[in-house]
Amino acid sequence: MTPAGLPASIADLRAALQRGEVGLQEALSRQHAAFAADTRHSCAAVFDAPKRLPDPSLPLAGVGLAHKDIYTLAGRAPGCGAKPAPTTARGAAATLIRRLDLAGSQSLAALVMAEHACGATGENPHYPLPLNPLDAQAAVGGSSSGSAVAVAAGLCYGSLGSDTAGSVRIPAATCGILGLKPTRGLLPTRGIAPLAPSLDTAGILARSASDAALLLENLVVPAQARRLFPQGAGALAQAAATADSRVATCWEHPNPAVILDEEVRRTLQGVADALPPRMAAPPVKLADLPTWSRLAETLLHAEAAAVHQAALRGQAPPLATLTRTIALAGAALPSPWYIDALRQRSAHARQFVATALRHADLLLTPALPRGVPDWRQVLTDSSEFEPRRLLDLFSWMSFVNYLGLPAIVFPIGLDRRKRPISIQAIARPGQEARLLAFARHVEQARPSAAPILPSTP
Repeated sequence: MTPAGLPASIADLRAALQRGEVGLQEALSRQHAAFAADTRHSCAAVFDAPKRLPDPSLPLAGVGLAHKDIYTLAGRAPGCGAKPAPTTARGAAATLIRRLDLAGSQSLAALVMAEHACGATGENPHYPLPLNPLDAQAAVGGSSSGSAVAVAAGLCYGSLGSDTAGSVRIPAATCGILGLKPTRGLLPTRGIAPLAPSLDTAGILARSASDAALLLENLVVPAQARRLFPQGAGALAQAAATADSRVATCWEHPNPAVILDEEVRRTLQGVADALPPRMAAPPVKLADLPTWSRLAETLLHAEAAAVHQAALRGQAPPLATLTRTIALAGAALPSPWYIDALRQRSAHARQFVATALRHADLLLTPALPRGVPDWRQVLTDSSEFEPRRLLDLFSWMSFVNYLGLPAIVFPIGLDRRKRPISIQAIARPGQEARLLAFARHVEQARPSAAPILPSTP
């Protein structure tokens, strides 16, 4: 059950509504009340309950969602974690928000984020630190920090975030939920405030693979949905998608500064060892990962400088220190570096598929190599700040954005501090259903790794 006293999954909520165990108005009212009462600092704005109820036959009727404050909503411009407050938006809501609305879902809140999506944690000088529902001392990843907190706390059934260098997957890993970064271009970014347009990807945060699949099915156009889920997203435990997958692993980062904690290693290897022999593929090495990460940084810095050039010139509200640092670095980059990074991109993506996925359908990597850090270790103004722990958060993430591949992060166990240990799976373009089916397979095999739903603030 969620803090609102409702079933924990979308499918179970929809079934309860159809059986008449809870009414549509009551379900939505409970979800709004839970958000209004929460004190975890996940919200930039909590919306009023809707005056009109959706058609109960719609696939997401009764499902409360809340989204990163980077999306244009009906009548509200994105706040992007910045100040001053967002302005009124005259145009239509973001394409993805409109699609969810048409499916019957309700937007409950706009969720806090690192300013302008610049940050691997939820640190933001304009807002209090978001509180991790699993451990108040544990850091919350960014930049989709409020999304991870709200979903992990059971306040909403899912959230749209954005992922430019891991900004969906990192917060999901810190809060013990699932984060899906789809193939670049699968989900339209119209109505999403940009950071680095060639890397920006809309993403999904949810408590389970089944919930994420139902959301994805309603975020794509019907033709895409039929291609991704031939039997429908509700049939996610499709034997074919899981049984036919071959799975390779890569636990060692080529950068020796990225150290894999032994407890994390054992938990990761436990997932691989538990797979049926038919699914096992030889381990691989990613010797070019540092190159891909460097090229991703080139695109990120250069495009952030272009997006925020007015602020850098003093013609728009000033940026917070971290945002300004990222944008200024891009302003100093020679343009041939940026052009070369774009030019090489397709070749590097083909190389990854031809080598890392030569004998496999999925590649497993660590998500957070040393587990979930304390806030004190990753806060830039902390006396105990450890730069390496901050860098670790996206050490296995940003290269995926450069290559444009789909990836998923989800919990597979708890460490000795009862903090989540998560794994990342990467696939070929267009293989989101395979990733979700694999995550579902592991969820069923390792029920102890399921997200914890706190019932009290």
